[in-house]
This record gives sequence, structure tokens and C-alpha cells, in this order.
Amino acid sequence: MKAYISVDMEGIAGISHPAPTNRGDVEYPAAVALMVGEANAAIDGAFRGGATEVVVNDSHGAMHNLTPIDVDPRARLVQGQKAWSMVAGAGPERGFGVALFVGYHARAGDPLGTIAHTYSSRPVSTSLNGRPVGESGINAIALGAWGIPVGLVCGDDRVAGETVAWFPWAERVVVKEGLGRNAAISVHPNAAREAVRAGAERAVRRAIAGEMQALVLEPPYTIEVVYQSPAQADFAAIVPGAERFGDTAVRFASADPLIAFRGFLAGLRLAGIVD
Repeated sequence: MKAYISVDMEGIAGISHPAPTNRGDVEYPAAVALMVGEANAAIDGAFRGGATEVVVNDSHGAMHNLTPIDVDPRARLVQGQKAWSMVAGAGPERGFGVALFVGYHARAGDPLGTIAHTYSSRPVSTSLNGRPVGESGINAIALGAWGIPVGLVCGDDRVAGETVAWFPWAERVVVKEGLGRNAAISVHPNAAREAVRAGAERAVRRAIAGEMQALVLEPPYTIEVVYQSPAQADFAAIVPGAERFGDTAVRFASADPLIAFRGFLAGLRLAGIVD
């Protein structure tokens, strides 16, 4: 069983404010150390659960946060400016049997989620097939198209609750309670790492036992994004197949989940070049 780990930063225990997640902040190195700690716990747990190979995708910000020398040497690390972003390196040719989400956070618009957003600060809200969704659900449809189930979600209580509706079979590890965008009640990092390790081990064991499912929805896969400004929506809507609606919203729909995922990413990136 090959395990794929996508690790973000905002959902890591001990990180409760946006500032340390930014590369220029004085506390950023400490935040990276916390991120490495939970990533390594997930790697160790995956191997304990029976994984034969583990690949870790650095999925935060510019996506070169994890210090390679500190990452468990048994794993391989995906870093850099990646077209497929938070699911890069997980394509169908890789043969992964399960995906583990570590350090994930709630969707844009969640009232209590710590540093809640969806891929960037530009979306005000995001939905998939008419239901609120965050990065976890959007990433899961791409992984699902490749036959990879999400087996673990680690982060705050808000992302845990959000993902129950999308993949109820997955293990969930809550390392902090969201008190709003800039605050959280967090467990100690050591306690978080033990919980992540145990969750990853359970997830891989259950995946080997055939207890996980790839996320497959009734088509079309429709992703709607409400942006901060009309200009952002205008730029996002230039993507072929996108539909502009309302004051600041864009809809992209496709029977193919990978095309829907790509349309969402392209629109988001175009929206990012205008205020």
C-alpha cells in the first residue's frame, strides 16, 4: 500500500494566527518546525500501518516550506511551484492506495475555522454541487478521479466537521478548536503528533482492509466561487467553460472531476492577478 500525504500549515497544532504562516514573519521557522513534526508523525504512522512507500506533498503557500533534512528519510518529498498544487505527484500512474490530509483547515467563510480559506484569501465562499466545500473536498474529487480515497483528515474541529459530509469513512484527528480566523485552542504539539501518528496508522490499516472509498459524485461536478471583488470574478470567468453570475461569483461545471478541478484552479490563479 502506497500512501500519499498532503500537508498544509494552517491546521497544524500550535498555529493559531495567519502571521506565522507567512515566510517573512519572525515566527515562520517555528511554524515550519511544527509542520515538520506533524508530517513526520503521519509518515511514521503510515509505515506502522503497513505502507510500503510514502510520498509527502508540501501543500502550503509557495509549497517549499518543509525543511528536507528534517523530514523522515523514509519518505519522498514533493516541493516547489506545482501546476497540480495540493495534489501534485498523486496521479494515476503512481498507484497510491490512500491519501492522508495533515494540517488542513476549514473552508473560506467558515465563521470559526482557524485561518479559514480556500486556496487563497480571494474566495469569500466556495461550494461543490451546491454544498459548502473547502480545500479538502475539492482536492478529494481530483484524488477520487485517480481512484485514491481520503483516509485521514487532521486539523481543527471545523475542518473535521466539514469533511464528514464528503468522506464519512475517513479517520479524523482534531488537534485544535477554532475560535475564529485568528484564534484557536490547541493541544500541545507532542500530543498532536501522537494523535496524528495513531490516526495515520489506523487510516492505512483500514485502507489495506478495503474500508476506504474514493470520492465520486453524481456529475456534473460544479464548483462555485464567490470572490472579494467583481474584477476578480471577471478574470476568473475568462477560463473557457466558466460562467459569471451574481455580483462577484463564478461557476465552473464539468462531467469530468479533473476538468472541474483544473477550471477552479485556473480561475483562482487568474483572479489572483487583479485586486
